[in-house]
Amino acid sequence: MYTLPRAFCDTVTHLHPHKGKEWLADFPQLIRYCKRRWCINIHSHFPLSYHFVAPARKTDGSELVVKLFVETSELLHEQEALTALAGENMVKVVDSDAVKGILLLEKLSPGRSLSSLSTKDEATLIAAQLMKSLWRVPYLDSTIDTAVKREKQLRKCVETHPSGIDFLSSETLQNALATFSELNRSSQQLFLLHGDLHHDNILQSVEDTWKIIDPKGLIGEKEYEIIPFLLNHLPKTNPAETIDHRINIFVEELNVSKKRILLWGYAHSVLATCWLIKDRQDATSFLSAIEAFQHLYERYYGYKK
Repeated sequence: MYTLPRAFCDTVTHLHPHKGKEWLADFPQLIRYCKRRWCINIHSHFPLSYHFVAPARKTDGSELVVKLFVETSELLHEQEALTALAGENMVKVVDSDAVKGILLLEKLSPGRSLSSLSTKDEATLIAAQLMKSLWRVPYLDSTIDTAVKREKQLRKCVETHPSGIDFLSSETLQNALATFSELNRSSQQLFLLHGDLHHDNILQSVEDTWKIIDPKGLIGEKEYEIIPFLLNHLPKTNPAETIDHRINIFVEELNVSKKRILLWGYAHSVLATCWLIKDRQDATSFLSAIEAFQHLYERYYGYKK
């Protein structure tokens, strides 16, 4: 019998007020269903955030990962992204049950994340090489989210909180929205992106081989893909220096625009902060990132309202 962490249960009921309690009550039955249907033994879960994720073993000894979704629409979006971005560097789908919100994935072993590397430049270089192999031209009937949709999400936050939200001032929200709008207006070539590609979504599969997990899916510029990696595993002191150093590696390896990276970084950091505040998560660490992107832009390109 699983005892789910209280913080995870609180997140589920907060994000899914109509369905969360019912899903939690039915959770033991869902686990039993997985065991019966696929003849698997589900082990202790990984650290949980928004979905239940745990390693499992089949009766033949093979290993996989079970991921359970409260909302089946979220499973369908992730499965579409996994299919569209499929390749040797993307984790493979083993099976799924969209009705019950179950996704079975290959288990990566040893499975340590890119953040475990002692040489931080190496981590950035590996991420850059994976991005090169990942990006696709989006197909016309894709239902995957776009950068324009994210702009609309930020616009809704600005309209809902005209005086600012938490530690984000009205001026910051308005500046970020204007930046988002200008970037989308001036975007050139768009690609199908991972949408949340950072250190902890890149895991070691075998020696010297790394694979990508947990794609959100996003249609946008290449520069936008880089932002989640820049925001993760930052030092508490002088994060701007680390962000700048990572950006320089990406610019050299991927032939992307440093200016647009900094602008996307600022706009997305504000949006991501709004998401965290709405989800009742700690967003204070993002304040330094917002300031870092603003500082770096002004250093290289001058003041921008």
